[in-house]
Amino acid sequence: MRIETLKLSATRCYLVETGHGYVLIDTGYESDWALFSRRLQQAGARLSEISHVILTHHHDDHCGLLNPITRANEAVRVVMSHRAPELLAAGHNDRTHETGWVSRRASWLISLLRRAQADFDRHWRTHEFPPYTRRESDVLIEGETNLEDIGIGLRGRIIETPGHTNDSISVLLEDGSCFVGDAAANLPALAGTRYCVILLEDIEEYYQSWDKLIRAGARRIFPAHGELFAVERLRRHRGDIRRSDMVHYSPAGLAGT
Repeated sequence: MRIETLKLSATRCYLVETGHGYVLIDTGYESDWALFSRRLQQAGARLSEISHVILTHHHDDHCGLLNPITRANEAVRVVMSHRAPELLAAGHNDRTHETGWVSRRASWLISLLRRAQADFDRHWRTHEFPPYTRRESDVLIEGETNLEDIGIGLRGRIIETPGHTNDSISVLLEDGSCFVGDAAANLPALAGTRYCVILLEDIEEYYQSWDKLIRAGARRIFPAHGELFAVERLRRHRGDIRRSDMVHYSPAGLAGT
């Protein structure tokens, strides 16, 4: 089995060979189309060879290219949480759940990055993406689901892993490779995230999702942000971040106490 990492502007997407084509995990920002096309070519794959796109959650840096991908390859099936269609149709990151920076240091770091990179600031200011309307051929996931049961030629399963968002799902293959989207991250130590992603809805639920992946047999974590790492780091750092460490985040991108 071959796994290719497609490094886009802010997101690592993954291309997994199935023997009958590829499965793509996440898509990147709307503005990543040219870079995505180049990365796909560098991986020696064609868009027509992708049978499924598995969306780990609805955020703009993960779903932004759903429309051009499904237009270019009408046969591709998008696999998503049963909670995702309404969120994707809205065209912006969910604003109905209270969200917080994982730490004051993460809030401070992002404010510095905003000043340094205008495009990053634009994405984080709006959190908007082209609305996506679920098609009849797309697959909704509720509960643990075997990949082979939804037509994907890989031995493994999809597991619900909420905490970052309530529609977050992860893909665990039989060999222990686990594609988590933002259910974990490998960010620089300066960010102070301790293998969490920088924004969370519910820190306790997030750690419960880590527990679920550990019990299920995850061995290597492939995050959307940062290099892959051993699952032992989740065991070691579980609980490092407490609810009291989190800093309020508003959709306008302003952090306060």
